[in-house]
Amino acid sequence: MKRIVFFLCLLYSWTIPAQNLTEKNSALLMDIFSKGSDAFFNVISQPEKYKYQIIYTQINRNKHGFADLDRHYFNYDESQFLYPASLVKLPLSVLALQKINDLRFHSVLPFTTMVTDSGWYCETRVSSDFTQKNHMPSIEGYIKKMMLVSDNDAYNRVYEFLGYDYIYESLKKRGLPDVRITQRFAGICDSLSYYTTNPVYFLNGTDTLYKQAGSLARYRLHNPLGEVFMGKGYYDFNHYFNPFPRSFYYNNFIKMDDLESVIERIFFPESFPKAQRFDVPEFYMDLLKKYMGQYPRESRYPEYALPDHFKKYFMIGDGRMKPANSDLRIFNVVGRAYGVLADCAYITDQKSGTEFFLTAIMYCNEDDILNDDSYEYDSVGLPFLAELGTLIYNYERSREKKYKPDLKGLYQLLDSH
Repeated sequence: MKRIVFFLCLLYSWTIPAQNLTEKNSALLMDIFSKGSDAFFNVISQPEKYKYQIIYTQINRNKHGFADLDRHYFNYDESQFLYPASLVKLPLSVLALQKINDLRFHSVLPFTTMVTDSGWYCETRVSSDFTQKNHMPSIEGYIKKMMLVSDNDAYNRVYEFLGYDYIYESLKKRGLPDVRITQRFAGICDSLSYYTTNPVYFLNGTDTLYKQAGSLARYRLHNPLGEVFMGKGYYDFNHYFNPFPRSFYYNNFIKMDDLESVIERIFFPESFPKAQRFDVPEFYMDLLKKYMGQYPRESRYPEYALPDHFKKYFMIGDGRMKPANSDLRIFNVVGRAYGVLADCAYITDQKSGTEFFLTAIMYCNEDDILNDDSYEYDSVGLPFLAELGTLIYNYERSREKKYKPDLKGLYQLLDSH
């Protein structure tokens, strides 16, 4: 009975004008969610508490394989802020490959040794990486670490290679002006350090192929929503408790609709106008797709003794379900910080011809205190996201499609280490 009342209230809410809402509650998603468990309904019926936002995109191909992308939203509100955490590693990885492509006339490749120097406080010098086969750092190695295990040091090195201004200008040029990737993941550093980036060198043995000087950003960007806060209190990095909300005015930010757009451009660039596509060759983008889809155990350099669900929250994130076979693959990026839990994925099943995009973010912080390490990730968030993925997957498997995808080429990328 509670479910019927809840979904009837949602239907009624459609008649009430709401600023900043985009087709807030899809009737299709309401029908799919009505089949969820009691635990799932407990979350979906409390949008104010869990602050979840969900975007599901259907993929309808024509006989030539080109895709029409049909988005469905649930509780989506562009004015509601949740910190994106590691979700920003996806657009950062794409831009890194794009900038490497810009350096092709200097003989720089994704695998080329990249030495990071230091020229300012909060900058780190890196000239070796013993987790790699050749013991040397590279953009390819950093992207692999970000996608497989969400490595923050790898993120910092790529952020420094790209620079504050390049990130903003490149995303704005492609119709994503509200994305903010403006900080390292280094909690002890203040906001002034965000604007400086390290000198970077690309080497072939002892020969320098390209030298990029350290830089100071021209822009001083803040959150496009204005002053935004999370929590009712927080612990800072000196373990001092502040009994008031934490400001995220100068921190990273990406709307879930923009993030969904980024992952769609990776897998279906032809569905976007040419000016909005990333300037990345297909064989470079294949590297990113491979690492988005692999499990940690499939890596050799580095080797990771981590479970399959470590960075796959949809369908298997709670650890109770394992992929039945290699036909199911999840190409994704996740975020997890301050009680925020999120996943953005392209979910595929080669055997059944199933494919869809799913993006979700939620707040799992009962006491609303940040940095106290008391979050409901395992008890609430991961079970919810796992069931969310499974509900959409089960619907998609039963949905009739005139033309099914040929995923063989995509799956072949996953076989190489």
